[in-house]
Amino acid sequence: MANDYIHLDIGSTVTQAKAWERSAQGINLVGSATAPTPPALGNTDLTGGAHLAYSELKDKVERSGRRFDPQDILVTVSAAGEPRVVCAGVVKGISGESSKRAALAAGATVTDLITVDDGRHEYQRVTDLRRQDISMVVMAGGVDEEILGQGRHQLFNVAKVIAAGLPGRLGDGKKVPVVYAASLEGREEVSRIFGDSVEVVWAENVRARLEEEHLDSARDAIVGVFSSGIRHDARFSGLGRFGAATVLPTGHSIGLEVVNMAGSLGEDVMVISLDGDTVQVFSQIRGVFTRTVSSVARLEAKDAAEWLPSRRLAERLDDILANWKRNPGVLPRSWDDLAVYLAIQKQVVREALDEHSRSAIELRGIHRQRQVGETFTVGVKGGDTLVRMERIGSVFLTGFLAGILSPVALVSIATDALGLHGVTKLYADRDGILPSLGVFGGDLVAAPESFLTPAGVILSPGKNEERVKDRWAVMRTDSRLEELPVTSGEIRAVVIPAPDSTWLELHPSSKGDVGAGEGRRHVTPAKGFHFAYVDARLRHRKPQDPYRENRRGYRALGVFPDGVLDGWERGME
Repeated sequence: MANDYIHLDIGSTVTQAKAWERSAQGINLVGSATAPTPPALGNTDLTGGAHLAYSELKDKVERSGRRFDPQDILVTVSAAGEPRVVCAGVVKGISGESSKRAALAAGATVTDLITVDDGRHEYQRVTDLRRQDISMVVMAGGVDEEILGQGRHQLFNVAKVIAAGLPGRLGDGKKVPVVYAASLEGREEVSRIFGDSVEVVWAENVRARLEEEHLDSARDAIVGVFSSGIRHDARFSGLGRFGAATVLPTGHSIGLEVVNMAGSLGEDVMVISLDGDTVQVFSQIRGVFTRTVSSVARLEAKDAAEWLPSRRLAERLDDILANWKRNPGVLPRSWDDLAVYLAIQKQVVREALDEHSRSAIELRGIHRQRQVGETFTVGVKGGDTLVRMERIGSVFLTGFLAGILSPVALVSIATDALGLHGVTKLYADRDGILPSLGVFGGDLVAAPESFLTPAGVILSPGKNEERVKDRWAVMRTDSRLEELPVTSGEIRAVVIPAPDSTWLELHPSSKGDVGAGEGRRHVTPAKGFHFAYVDARLRHRKPQDPYRENRRGYRALGVFPDGVLDGWERGME
């Protein structure tokens, strides 16, 4: 393995080790191993799983007859070790949100957002900051808010809050660093306010102009602070046994691959990472990258009940959800448990997508007039959301649960929770490959999706099911056309007999849009896929019997055995 690399991904539930071989043809996966990650309690060493997985991987490679002598070791971290960041700006809807998007793009978890218009008194902001267990503060603001007449002055007030409340850093007692991605003109005064006690990392202004946002410099600075500082964290002291390994946040690595895949496929893409305790959503839409993180802990049982296939399962929903929040690594042990489990995941993903839609926005710039108030008491509006599902050509499901749930269960989560519209290719990252591809993406020759499992092609009119008509969905193989079964209110699975020579087409009404423009047919190759799912369920109408509708959907997809579904149905009588 003279030209090989090891990638260790330390997740919140499991740690994965992968050996990659580099050659003139690109990179190839040699082997992999998995071990549990210790629970994140206090200063527990979270690298124990990494050492176990590494040892198992070494044994596997050597048993295959290869020499195990990796050239380099790369580590990605999400097990309570990703950057925990407090973001700060002047106006919440302008520089505040930009600092937050920069932190999320770097793979960070944002614990608070401090702005002049956040509704708190200054002493409350200072107190809240002091209580934070964080690895850095990301600060933005200044020039753009000058349009309000007092932007620079308010930037200095934010700096004073940070200077007064900045907590100590875990491991060495020093104050946490500040990534300054704000006004260039304000640097001198901010340096004076911080004094010598604060380590400042300078980055370019994320909002040098109101209509533009530039996150790369701030994102790279955040990753750099994380990579250099993680060895001070007692929870990751065991990384020293791997030498001078490069350490990156897992969310940042996946984000790099999202951008790579969008470029490789030539289409807008979305990645949903089902991590157990959180759901991360990544998207690259119209050239704009966005990442958001949503916690399962915020979910309420009553909201997940609508996805259950039987009323009697609602009696167990509270207990199962409470247990899941305490230990997200616990797996379902019965069909009933799995049904509740899927209901929880569907609601979490739906809420995560809603949060992502609010963050993935089109900044109002030279093509549109941004309306900005004259004082801080006037709300500042952002741009329109970029998330329109008919724009998304491919959705990738990754994370801990993507490797455990069956492909049809993942299809069920995607079709119910994401509100898919048009033609969407769905892939499952069952081996946890995406974080590795983000690290090695520049060396890939094969298409990124060739490393993943094609789960199915989803064809759906979205909320516009009244546009479904005869010959709405068509499968074309060579010169032969086959009309796909489309029944309003139902979802059906269709076998694709010859994927390499088959194309799937949607033919909307004259005013319908299924991703190719109003009234235009949408054509996509089915290469690699063995199933298409024609989904014409009535999304904008609340069903009279949601339990029956959920059973019908599960039966059509084959998620549960018919006997189990029949039992739930008899239990409803």
